[in-house]
Amino acid sequence: MAGYGAGALLVGLCGLILYSVVGRLFGLYLGGVNDLAGYVMATSTFMALSYTFRTNGHIRVGLVIQRFHGRRRQWLETVCLAIMSAVACFLAYYMGRLVYFSYQFGERSEGADATPLWIPQTPVALGAGLLAIAVLHSLAQALFDYGAIDPERSDSHGAEV
Repeated sequence: MAGYGAGALLVGLCGLILYSVVGRLFGLYLGGVNDLAGYVMATSTFMALSYTFRTNGHIRVGLVIQRFHGRRRQWLETVCLAIMSAVACFLAYYMGRLVYFSYQFGERSEGADATPLWIPQTPVALGAGLLAIAVLHSLAQALFDYGAIDPERSDSHGAEV
């Protein structure tokens, strides 16, 4: 679902950019379109992170980990996922906190539209939360059902460098 949403947002981003370009050709002032395009890009990026992670779409740097096999590789993968889980949960927590404080203090963008910042920050925080859930899910699989994510046995669609 997050992958489809991110794709739809990218189509919307293309529409906003096209709208901005065509509007400038006709001398129209389109206040806030550039800010909105930035918000849409940030939202689509964060919404796509969890989907890309779960489908092994991120580039894996396997210079060290590919030298290990069996239990050692499982242990190393689990440690890496635990570290990534901590970072993803940290990011999700503080993005949620940023939204809360932006709402509490009534922060607005400095652009022509003066958008309340909690509005564009909310989907970014949700995307960070989805990433945290996806990484925690992979950590749970690594701990309890490693065969489901074992790169030596699974068909990885991601690029391994």
